[in-house]
Amino acid sequence: MKLISAITCIAAIFGTALILPATALATDAHCASDGGTDVTVIDGSTACRAATETPGRAWAAGYDGVGYARARLGATALGVGAAGGVGASDGVGGIPIALGYGADAIAQTSIAAATTDSETDQPSPPTPLFAVSIAFDGSRAQVATADSAVICLGTAAFAWNSATGATCLTTPFGRWQTPRSALG
Repeated sequence: MKLISAITCIAAIFGTALILPATALATDAHCASDGGTDVTVIDGSTACRAATETPGRAWAAGYDGVGYARARLGATALGVGAAGGVGASDGVGGIPIALGYGADAIAQTSIAAATTDSETDQPSPPTPLFAVSIAFDGSRAQVATADSAVICLGTAAFAWNSATGATCLTTPFGRWQTPRSALG
């Protein structure tokens, strides 16, 4: 778990270092949604959309890219696309995070933590899940809890699913992936 935390922190620091200098000249769009609202902003090739159902919180941003976030049943979703990348997150409960940075980079995180109580047929409180996908320049990263999959393609991608511990990382030097966990 410490390795995953270290990789996540390093990826977040690296991503922040790459995005912050680019935002000074970038066209940006910011979308925030809670309480069942749907917000979309389009400015040329920069766009964002944040949509929620009550309860839920979504935040999306595009910095010369496209960000998308959708939150349902108490999820907190974050999607950021920068420098031509796409970051798309969709959550039913939990915290999905997606960051796509660079031309043709696509990061997608989709988590489903909600279950239905068989006696009342009402949604039960969601299991706290956390999932992250980060893709750089032409790479692909995806987390999908429906089938417990993490996918990393290209030369710079990272994906992690807290529910199963599944993780993958691609670099110019190779690809690493943990086997699927028995938890999923």
